[in-house]
Amino acid sequence: MTRAPGLRILGQPDPASPKDVHLVGRYALGVDWADGHGSIFPFERLRRDCPCGACGTLETLAPAGAWPQAITRTDTGLAVTWADGHASLYPWAELRAVCRCAGCTGGH
Repeated sequence: MTRAPGLRILGQPDPASPKDVHLVGRYALGVDWADGHGSIFPFERLRRDCPCGACGTLETLAPAGAWPQAITRTDTGLAVTWADGHASLYPWAELRAVCRCAGCTGGH
């Protein structure tokens, strides 16, 4: 089930609008959102969250399947081409909705 990102309040930044996209270490992607929130998406988890639906059902993920070959920030979302040739497009609102940080999941 996909959670909706934070409620947009008039005059406040859109919580699903990215301010910055950057690498975090060697195995994750970071997104700083316009509302000040930060998300970290490990590459393997990002691939399993691919909107195509098939990636999330794979029992095993080959190393090339979890390694991005190209990452492009677009107006509509984050485009990732994986080393195995698969292409994913993560709309910004959906990417924000799959953030698994403690604040978003209710963890401590």
